Amino acid sequence: MSELEKKPDEVLSDKDAKEILKELLEFEKREAKYQKVTSILIFCLVLIMGIVSFMIVPVAVQTLTTANATIIQAQEALAKITDEMENINGMVSSITETSDSVNRMVTDNAEDLTTSVQNLNSIDFEGLNKAIRDLQDAVAPMAKVGRIFGG
Repeated sequence: MSELEKKPDEVLSDKDAKEILKELLEFEKREAKYQKVTSILIFCLVLIMGIVSFMIVPVAVQTLTTANATIIQAQEALAKITDEMENINGMVSSITETSDSVNRMVTDNAEDLTTSVQNLNSIDFEGLNKAIRDLQDAVAPMAKVGRIFGG
């Protein structure tokens, strides 16, 4: 126990006062030393935080800028895809309408087409070929006569 705690009601002597002041001075020196160490550590932490901030902030800003640009490109691509899907839907509708029209035309003209095919099948191509040969045989002598007089 210190002298101050031993004699609370007594008047302190010079010797006791010196002792107390000496103890107080030693205590203050120890406290100053701890405060100095604490201040140095806090300064180092602040310095490290500052350095880290100067290193991380530009990288974070660049990353955010790149991410923003990527998001904008993705949105533009999505808009283009949406437009292309609308165009494809339009083409599918047009193809469906064309197919329906062709089906209607075939259905509407099926009887006429069947009749035409039957008529083509009923043509006697052998007889037609024979008639063409006969015509050539008949025209050949006239052609010879025409060459003699004409040329």
